[in-house]
Amino acid sequence: MNILDNISSMYTIDAKKFPSKEEEIKALQDFSTIDVPTEFIEIIQLASDIEINVSDQMYIRIWGASGCIEMNKAYEVQKYLPNSIGIADDEGGGALIYLQDKDGFGVYYTRFADLDIEEAVKIAPSLTELLVNNVGVNTLLDI
Repeated sequence: MNILDNISSMYTIDAKKFPSKEEEIKALQDFSTIDVPTEFIEIIQLASDIEINVSDQMYIRIWGASGCIEMNKAYEVQKYLPNSIGIADDEGGGALIYLQDKDGFGVYYTRFADLDIEEAVKIAPSLTELLVNNVGVNTLLDI
């Protein structure tokens, strides 16, 4: 079973678009300054622009491969946060980013307006932990 079939009951998928194509995924891997985690590749092979409702309190929109490249370029994510790749937003000015920092590798939350390593908050060690096991969901909702 895939991660989208196993998401926690705290989440509902309200919308999604077509999966990323192999050439788009390859372009993302070539663009990224880090190894794009396998779990993310597996998700975007299933769907892109996935709008996930989090306990009726917020949304997470997981971009597809092309959206990742577009958003990372537009906000110059790697300029401000080396060794990272933005993968999603909260539809309100915040971003979910795979990042390596003093707290280790994982999924971090920060505002697009303040892409600073000191402002990034580690949410979970992986997207799977966040979406399937609820690790970090309360931290995310409290931000």
